[in-house]
Amino acid sequence: MTIYLDNSATTFPKPDEVYEKMDYVARNYGVNAGRSSYRLAQKAEDLIEETRVLLSNLTNFKDHNRVILLPSATIAINVILNGQNWEPGDNVFYTPFEHNSVLRTLKAIEDKYHINLHEIPVSEDQCYNLEELEEKFIITKPKFVTVNHVSNVIGLVAPIKEITNLSHKYGAKILIDGAQALGAVPVDLSDINCDYYVFAGHKNLYGPFGVGGVFITSNELFPTLITGGTGSHSELLEMPEDYPTRLEAGSPNIIALAGLNAGLKWLNKQEGIFIKKQELFSKAHALLSQFDSVITHNKPKKENTFLPIISCSVKGYSPEEFAMVLDQNYDISVRAGLHCAPLAHKFLGTGSFGTIRFSFSFLNSSRDIDICYEILSSILD
Repeated sequence: MTIYLDNSATTFPKPDEVYEKMDYVARNYGVNAGRSSYRLAQKAEDLIEETRVLLSNLTNFKDHNRVILLPSATIAINVILNGQNWEPGDNVFYTPFEHNSVLRTLKAIEDKYHINLHEIPVSEDQCYNLEELEEKFIITKPKFVTVNHVSNVIGLVAPIKEITNLSHKYGAKILIDGAQALGAVPVDLSDINCDYYVFAGHKNLYGPFGVGGVFITSNELFPTLITGGTGSHSELLEMPEDYPTRLEAGSPNIIALAGLNAGLKWLNKQEGIFIKKQELFSKAHALLSQFDSVITHNKPKKENTFLPIISCSVKGYSPEEFAMVLDQNYDISVRAGLHCAPLAHKFLGTGSFGTIRFSFSFLNSSRDIDICYEILSSILD
């Protein structure tokens, strides 16, 4: 039986409720929502609206119409970043832990508009230096800030409320990439007060691929990146001004949305998710640290600052080689390489080869860690 430890890429398996709901909706009302008034179309539309409400309730977000549902977190990031009014010389700050969905989008914007990109300071012991960040903001006025809420390489949890407050103090908008965070850590958007919070449906919300999105907290009339049919206001040749329709061109993926709907309902029934994830991280990190030939790159200084995502290097093996040994000989699935976050590996000093990444979900058990420890002991001792 496979021990799956690549949950940062996507949680797997999903709860049974997710598979069952997707199959039921596909067979019974998998129609084009919002495009007609017949009962099946209305039922599909009701499921989508319920999903917005579930997401709003999960995050204490006040306006479910500004929960924008899109095909992925990557597309949501593109919609937000490409929707800004960029001018040459604008200053954008980002963390060293950004995923390529942010980095490549910023690079394209830099090439097109000649903006200036600046890295948010993080110390060698993996703590955000907020005093130094404010000094940078004073010298270099920020227009926009992006922050990876939870690193997909080492699981570091960023102080997003503090960075949001600093960003707004100096007049910048802020986007939080919550792809690894929502569903894994408590998120209260009424307290954080960021401008944009992006999420992925297929990770810690236990939904399928094909759905993600963004919470837009501001009241701005956001420009459109993707235009097309919306099922309403068909008389207009411009995109409608009302949300969420304005940013949701094209037929909604009702099957994926059904899975996310079920994943959110399942998540609401679980207790102690954050506590269990902290326990998994602490146990896995402690056991991996016992091996002289294993270098763990997470540096926990205090509790509740890391989720169970552990990157390590094994002496005598490249990351790809060791991951292949675990997969082919022991049926353990881990990720090897740069994890689509090259600057994180520059920060960690793990070069062009990257690391071996163990990432756990709520559905993993303490026993999974014990089995891995036993197998690593047989390989490395």
